[in-house]
Amino acid sequence: MARIEAEILSRRHDQAPATGCPAELFLPRKAIPNIGLERIDGQRFYSPEFMSAEWEKIWTKTWQIGVRESDLPEAGSFQIHELGKESFIFVRGEDGAIRGFYNVCQHRGNRLCTVEYGQMKAFTCPFHGWQWNIDGSLKKIADPQFFRQFDQGVPEAELGLSPLTTERWGGWVWFNMNPAAIPLREYLGELGSHLESYDFSEYQLIDYQTFEWGGNWKHAVDAFNESYHFQALHPDMVEFGEGHDIPIELVGIHSRMLNFGGTVSELLDERDKMTPLRARMMENRLGIRKEDYRGSAADVHHEVLRHKRASQNDTYFPYRKMNDEQLAHQYHYTFFPAATFTQKPEAGNVFRYRPHATDPNRCYYDFFILVRNPPRTPLPEYEHRVHKHGASPIYAKALEGTFDPILSNVLQQDGSNMETMQAGVKSDSFKGMILCDQEVRLRHFHQTIDRFINEVYSADAGAPNRAPTSGLIQDSPT
Repeated sequence: MARIEAEILSRRHDQAPATGCPAELFLPRKAIPNIGLERIDGQRFYSPEFMSAEWEKIWTKTWQIGVRESDLPEAGSFQIHELGKESFIFVRGEDGAIRGFYNVCQHRGNRLCTVEYGQMKAFTCPFHGWQWNIDGSLKKIADPQFFRQFDQGVPEAELGLSPLTTERWGGWVWFNMNPAAIPLREYLGELGSHLESYDFSEYQLIDYQTFEWGGNWKHAVDAFNESYHFQALHPDMVEFGEGHDIPIELVGIHSRMLNFGGTVSELLDERDKMTPLRARMMENRLGIRKEDYRGSAADVHHEVLRHKRASQNDTYFPYRKMNDEQLAHQYHYTFFPAATFTQKPEAGNVFRYRPHATDPNRCYYDFFILVRNPPRTPLPEYEHRVHKHGASPIYAKALEGTFDPILSNVLQQDGSNMETMQAGVKSDSFKGMILCDQEVRLRHFHQTIDRFINEVYSADAGAPNRAPTSGLIQDSPT
């Protein structure tokens, strides 16, 4: 067991645990299950046939994050979201309900709405002027007398906008293209329950940027589902956190890991000295001033925990609902196939991964920054932009004012690595990925993909072989 875990467990008896916290502790860590040692083939990252199978068996059958509820504040507020070849409209109705529809005119198939967000009393197709109410029902057909099909009356139900299955959770509107989808909470399973201690609906979105990456979407998921790469790709990260040997759990089709913060990696010989970088991250990320702390850089997380427990009765943050790990470190949860929550009590990031509409060598990485502030706290202004592959965006500039430049550079390193990964897996010399135990979330993710494609798992309601959402997957290779 890593030294930091032994230290945490040895001090736990002095710490008051949260009451009724729904998030299960990582420590003491569970053994990583044996789910096989097979290589993961490279073809799945660039094959058009594999991309097509993913669309049919995964993307159209699983729950995805759509839009933030707070982005639809009143009746007629709408926002567009794109996934693969599809475009969707999410709109708040006069009854307060949020509905999702395919962004397609039922006359000639034109994209109905061509702006990202706004306020509408009705949606009007710019081509011929057909109109739909914000509840999706047909409002008007331009000159219906020209259509012999309507001699016996307009089939209004048939011509309404095609609906999505939508549900709300964590301040987000989720959607599923499968009309027979199991309920969202059942899909998220026990990991969804864990995260409810954060009260996500109280968080405010302060930035949202999209980066088009020159690699397959699965490379993006893989990059953020292990910390084994920190030492090589992100040397700054090990100066104020431990990512080398961390607790990992596989739960149904989802997974989670614990990233230790407020410490220094055991990979480094000098762990006590408060360097300028360590002091900066302690102050910016953890709220502890350098002059108020005299301990070791490796022990900052203990001071963080003491401070938060001492203030849990008079703070806006929901510390009382959280366990000690949540207060001092970072919970990292990924819901299959394409949503990651990396979370602290006061702020967090949501990663959303999306495939390109036609090219398996491209994907979109959506990066959301959320904070929890007291009511009426002024929020920074931001403009959502799509930073195109090849345009060489500077991530620190794209996230200026909302994200620390050091951490922005970490994202830049991940993004630049996508193109070299995509090129490498296409080589005739590549024999497939060899994964270590710290990369078990990747193996589990790719096995889950294969099980959906091979219909071992199904997301249809009532199907006897639908994907489990709780418990470890079987301890045997597939």
